[in-house]
Amino acid sequence: MDVTPTTAELVNLFNGGRLANQMACGFGMSGRVNTHELEKLCITLHNAGTIDLLALVENGAIQELQGTDFFSASCFLCRLLPELDTSPERMMRCVNELVVHGGTDGAANEPNAAFREWCEHVPQRAKEVIAAALKGDELACHHLAFALEATNDLIEARRITLGYETCRQAAIAALGRIQHPNSASCAETFTVFNALLDGNIDDFVRASVLHASMRILACGAYTSPADANLLISRLLINPSKFTIHQCAHVLWAYQKALTLDIVTLLLGALSHMDSANKGTVEELDIGLQTLLKLGYDEPAVSFVTELLSRPDNNLELGALDSFSRTLLSGPPDVLSRVVVQWLGLGAPRLCNGLADAIQGPRLDGVPLNLKADDLALSPTAQLFICRKAVGWFFFKPITAASILVSVLQACDANTAQEVQKLLIDPLLQNYSGVRKYLESLAPDDTGSKAIIRALAHNESNLKAQQTVPLIVELQPSEHHRRIERLRISDQMRDAHKQAESASVFLNLISRSVLLYGNRSLSFVDDGQERLRPMEFDLHSHGVSYEMPRMSAIDPVGLDYILRVFRNERMEK
Repeated sequence: MDVTPTTAELVNLFNGGRLANQMACGFGMSGRVNTHELEKLCITLHNAGTIDLLALVENGAIQELQGTDFFSASCFLCRLLPELDTSPERMMRCVNELVVHGGTDGAANEPNAAFREWCEHVPQRAKEVIAAALKGDELACHHLAFALEATNDLIEARRITLGYETCRQAAIAALGRIQHPNSASCAETFTVFNALLDGNIDDFVRASVLHASMRILACGAYTSPADANLLISRLLINPSKFTIHQCAHVLWAYQKALTLDIVTLLLGALSHMDSANKGTVEELDIGLQTLLKLGYDEPAVSFVTELLSRPDNNLELGALDSFSRTLLSGPPDVLSRVVVQWLGLGAPRLCNGLADAIQGPRLDGVPLNLKADDLALSPTAQLFICRKAVGWFFFKPITAASILVSVLQACDANTAQEVQKLLIDPLLQNYSGVRKYLESLAPDDTGSKAIIRALAHNESNLKAQQTVPLIVELQPSEHHRRIERLRISDQMRDAHKQAESASVFLNLISRSVLLYGNRSLSFVDDGQERLRPMEFDLHSHGVSYEMPRMSAIDPVGLDYILRVFRNERMEK
């Protein structure tokens, strides 16, 4: 229905224990209907004592709702809370119940915002909460930050930060949230933070101060970079778990506060991170992605390079997938520099992670265009990069071939001969797709002569192979063929199960099994109490990719060659 319930209907719903359910479904009103009048009526009835909306939380009626129904009812109630007349203690208990029951969902903190607004409407409420917190009331301490934020009283928040250890965390959080009117006010807050650092504060307080400081800097009122850098550097001396996690968080949360000096300080602290802490790794991934977007690609790439090159750290590049995607889709100049640098280092986690991250419309990779300035290296280094590209990108042959082509455009004649050999064997020898890619290049390309010679050599090899007669004795037996078919079947089944487990769509759709036929028939309610048949014709769907020829002829030899390319090191 789209009709606002009457006073009597709301009272009956409350007395019958059905008001929470109606809140969850929006009282049956469509989203287009403005519920403002309904909300005003609920507030009036509560403040008159006719119904008790907070009792819906106290007796667990809202908490008993499942899934989205709980959050729908909670959000409806949160729109009412700022206008309700009740005691601070009762309001805090109800807000706390809603937040705790909401768990880690993003909407779980909505009641806190409603509580802050409730305090703003009547400042005396906030003063009562602050007074109770300073007397040691645990529930009031939990809501102190919102009460301080509602008062906008920076002086009181600073006083509590320095003078009340039990309330310090909440006061620091409030200092970060309250708007500072000018740089002098920011300087006073930073003076308080420095005074804390002069004493003995634990890691959790340091993390809170770092978060508040970055939030203040992000507002743009502070004008002394030297003082800001000094405070951040003091906070990050010998960082521990909570401070390190906060460093990863503020990298993306407070982008306007970032400068090259602060980015350097934060990344320096993050170099001490424990890669087993998945939450910190996820925050770091988003932070590094943000740095790339903001133009801080040099410190971000240097950090990842150093972190993944260290033997005492087992973090994989795949854990930084947002960073990797942004790197691959970002400016070509940055990607070129990174590819050359990482292949030149030859660090397995960097090279293998890069190979896994490179995607394309097909499974053979995408061509990369490395810049001549990045390849202005010694002939030995150029050849080393080519061998690493073949070793790590062998199963993305177009990518590997494109790197060799880029080197051909920048190297001397002697190096070109060695690169040409790598094009012939193992790339052209194993993949016909590489031949198609090389033939598609412009004939006036700088490295076209070496490419033409490689194609000609490959053509003669293919013709020679075609002249070899069929040798029956070398053909696998039917028994061996059956074993291979079973192996491939098992491999494909495992790949299918793995793909299903990683699918984000599988839980969103219903699944049915057809015993025969190529058509599916289902019935859908058309909204007029009738079932409308819907037919779906099924079609085949698949993907194909080219397997290297040597994987069937000499898999052991191919594996050995790739291992040599991947593990060899350049003499210093």
